[in-house]
Amino acid sequence: MFVDKTIERETKFRDLVESTWIQYPKLGLSCDKEISYHKFYCKIQTIISLKKLSEYLGIPIFESGPHTKYYLELNSPNDFGHYHPEFPVKLREYLLPAKSNKALYTVTLPIYEHSIRNIAREFFIVYQKLDSNPKFFRKEADRYLMLVEEKRLDPYYLDRFILFLYPAFTDNEDPEESSRFVYRKGDETIDAQVVKELVGFWIRRKADGTDTEFVLGLIDLLKLYDPEFYQNRTVTTSN
Repeated sequence: MFVDKTIERETKFRDLVESTWIQYPKLGLSCDKEISYHKFYCKIQTIISLKKLSEYLGIPIFESGPHTKYYLELNSPNDFGHYHPEFPVKLREYLLPAKSNKALYTVTLPIYEHSIRNIAREFFIVYQKLDSNPKFFRKEADRYLMLVEEKRLDPYYLDRFILFLYPAFTDNEDPEESSRFVYRKGDETIDAQVVKELVGFWIRRKADGTDTEFVLGLIDLLKLYDPEFYQNRTVTTSN
């Protein structure tokens, strides 16, 4: 009997994604010491290697960078992982099975609310502020990429963004030259260490060109599990 290997592979991966959602709170309990999205990466690596994930998706995860087929190198001082442009597209295709499965949605909603909601919201909040000034966002991505390529990236470079969500954050002491952003009251309560990590993530995604697809996937997640938050964050605001 002929078996379509592609369909078989996709079915196995969809089953793995569903079981991962259900088991997520129990995965990698030692990972709870990690902060921000590093906790998520840590948990996922307990059930699937980068090599196996690449095989399931049928594409390499990264086009270049310090990561291996088996391990994410998150502390490289002079390089970062440049995602394959199709990677976030593939993630959007597979990672929200509850969109078409009401029973699974019912099971996974409390898991989202307990284990994923905070970091998903923080990802979006930081992205929104960066995206409220596209010129600044692009400039910072280009600067980061240049420093990496020239091996001049200071290990504490992202510390300059610790206060990024505060209304007084500025990239220039001259008010006439400083960048302007949309500020939302209360955003500054997010842990400063988390903020700088997320700014770094989005700057790197802008640098490797995958920021749009990643944020579209994040929006899919929020619209499904956190629609009120998403709606409140996307109403018209003023500076």
